Amino acid sequence: MLEISLSEARALAVATQGLHTDIAEQSGMDVLEQLSCIQLDTISVVRRSHELVQLARGVPSGQAENLIVPGPAPQLFEYWGHAASLMPLRMWPLFAFRRRGYAAKGWTGPTVESSAVAHVRAVLAEREAVTISDLGGAKGSGWERSSANKWALEWLLATGEVACVDRRGWQRVYRSAASAIPPDLLHAEPADEACLRALTSLALKALGVATADDVSDYFRLPPRAVGRCLSTLDEAEPVRVEGWSEPAWLSPGALSAPKVDLSACTPLSPFDSLLWHRPRMRRLFGVEYLLEAYKPAARRECGYFGMPVLAGTALAGRIAVRISKGIATIEGHQLLDGQDPAHLSTALATLCQWAGADIVPVIDLRQLSTGATP
Repeated sequence: MLEISLSEARALAVATQGLHTDIAEQSGMDVLEQLSCIQLDTISVVRRSHELVQLARGVPSGQAENLIVPGPAPQLFEYWGHAASLMPLRMWPLFAFRRRGYAAKGWTGPTVESSAVAHVRAVLAEREAVTISDLGGAKGSGWERSSANKWALEWLLATGEVACVDRRGWQRVYRSAASAIPPDLLHAEPADEACLRALTSLALKALGVATADDVSDYFRLPPRAVGRCLSTLDEAEPVRVEGWSEPAWLSPGALSAPKVDLSACTPLSPFDSLLWHRPRMRRLFGVEYLLEAYKPAARRECGYFGMPVLAGTALAGRIAVRISKGIATIEGHQLLDGQDPAHLSTALATLCQWAGADIVPVIDLRQLSTGATP
């Protein structure tokens, strides 16, 4: 069995995620095709998370926001991959198992009113596309925003009767799947096992080297099914990784990934796919970071939106910044033991450039903490 060092595993993970490699300027779709899945989130204190994922991989600043803007033909769809995610349109058939599961077993979300479902279907029969605002909006704020029509649309999205292939502003645009998805993809209905095998293969390809648990987390797949798939996939090679107690698997393509630029330094979204799975983050980088946006301000160690800083193949620390109207404010910063404080300054300058801040503030290096979350 092949054995690799921890430093080699880090390099493989960073390179297969498209970070710190010498690749010419990319488009957002190039990045999405490489990752297979980009998580969405509504927080925007620097830029939207899906834009930060693209920017970290070389997409020009002015183009990162275009990924979910309508084009001449849909290239992606939004669905439950790793939470709410963007995925290449070609992957629509691979989530047939999940759509069938929702239709057969229901979901854990709010109650769906049959009258609202009938109303939404009638509206979509008359109109090409709708947003929640078109149907009267939702009441409440934040996570409490709700309406019967909203959950009717979400249910139809979950079961595949409705699709989302773009957004209007920051609102999902809902269309009938029959009008949004090309017929060859719409009518493809792979068996559950075929879906799970294909998604397992894509997840391992995006991760480079991973445990079965890591692979399972990528698309939130059943762990037992993933373990079964990995043991029979030609695209999965068993490997031992230094310091890992769990068996691991290697994607053969990872060995030919571009070399990592060890001098590169990049801030990452907390929702970046390199760092989705906290046990994996701990195994690879020796630290776990928790998003503190949902903690009371007084209990935050770093700040509302602490962004990990990737220096070469290591995590150097993290920095929390708010940028509004060209003004950047530092909420907090942490440096891991042995890392160069200059990495935080470099990350801050990069964030200010991405968000169009006019002045880059100075980090007070006297107030650094290690911030490793056990």
